Amino acid sequence: MLERINDGIVGLMDHVLGWMLILPADLQILIVAVGTGAILTFARLFTTDQDLLRRVAADKKRLKELLREAKARSDKEAKRRHQQTMAQVAMKSMRGEGKPLLLALLPILLLATWAFRRLEFHPPAEDEVVGFVLYTPLSVVGQPVHLVVPEEVRGDGGGWVRVVEPDPAPDGTVINGIAVWPIRAVEGEHRLVARTRGDSFEHPYEAGRRTYGPPLIFHDLELGWVTELRMRPVRFLRIVPGIPFLFMPPWMVAYLLLAIPSVLLIRKVFRIH
Repeated sequence: MLERINDGIVGLMDHVLGWMLILPADLQILIVAVGTGAILTFARLFTTDQDLLRRVAADKKRLKELLREAKARSDKEAKRRHQQTMAQVAMKSMRGEGKPLLLALLPILLLATWAFRRLEFHPPAEDEVVGFVLYTPLSVVGQPVHLVVPEEVRGDGGGWVRVVEPDPAPDGTVINGIAVWPIRAVEGEHRLVARTRGDSFEHPYEAGRRTYGPPLIFHDLELGWVTELRMRPVRFLRIVPGIPFLFMPPWMVAYLLLAIPSVLLIRKVFRIH
């Protein structure tokens, strides 16, 4: 159910944002990040009292000046009074912060859902080598598995039958098996089917297009049957890394690094409080 909803959102957003897929990957991330900043910023125009917030900003500026003067003359009573007033002003401005976030929630959710499916990897080019991976339960290690492909898909010459091998974790423990095939294909959408022990696991694969198929498919997560297409991750300017322990791929790190300052910049340019 959730997968169908997700696919529906991505399909809908493709009509709105699909034109961006012809642009370089770095520019795609920049547009989405700045777009997020614009949504968060301009939502404030419809949900906050801008005149009140301007007066609050002026009060904060003046109170900071008075606080510095009180510190300079070691006036503890004036310092305490100004600090209390600043806290009251801050509380007054904070009361209206929830409405802009609420208004921006839906468009940002739609934008993020689309970005997760379209911006994480470079779509495989025609004849580009990618790795197709089958993860298996540990009990399947040592057994053969066969990859069935259409004639438009080619391998590395090693055949389509692999023996499942142990897949050790960084700490050396082995909890699953793995089989890997380097593949390449002509332009189009293809179906890859891994077969073993009478079970079949299908994975769509797109080549030479602006989009790419799902990188991971959890066929039976409880038992450990998973298929993966190892595509090239998008790295902003080819240098921004991911944060694996936070499960943040490189594109998302770049997105956040750009979106957060874009909010401040847009607010300053358009004088939105």
